[in-house]
Amino acid sequence: MDRVDVAYIIGAVLGKEDVGGVRVAYSTYTTTLGKWVRDPDSVVQYLVSIGKAEILKSGSGRSVLLTDKELINRVSRLLTPKEDADPLTIVLDGIRKLANPLSGYADVGEVIKYIEDRLEIPTKEAEEFLIKVIKFHRARFVFAHGGSRRLKIGSTYYGLIKVVGDAEGTGS
Repeated sequence: MDRVDVAYIIGAVLGKEDVGGVRVAYSTYTTTLGKWVRDPDSVVQYLVSIGKAEILKSGSGRSVLLTDKELINRVSRLLTPKEDADPLTIVLDGIRKLANPLSGYADVGEVIKYIEDRLEIPTKEAEEFLIKVIKFHRARFVFAHGGSRRLKIGSTYYGLIKVVGDAEGTGS
């Protein structure tokens, strides 16, 4: 972790969302930043010079505006605890939200994307997550051919998945 990351973490904790990014009172920011870096004023000047911050007049004082949205989002994900949810519930919610209203089947590729977005994990991990849930709760799902992406379930590749509403128990 470099000084830019430290500066953004402190800014995300102390600051408030603003139109252009995250805004923090200059004196509070540099005082807190000074606990982790030797010269907090030079770090602020460095952030301004590389275009990741601005110094703004704020009433009778100044404030720092952290402007790198991508870095702010990355830091926010680090600071926000991940959602603890039951894996089966996540998969069932995804299938039910994405299912075709007439057939009840959801595209496996879309379900993987839903899991990816919900858990903020890479595609490969989302695919493995879905396969594990399917294998453990096999009796709760029905599969069909088609779809934009196929998963190998047993000895066949399927691209559509449906929840069986009244099924109970776990698979093999």
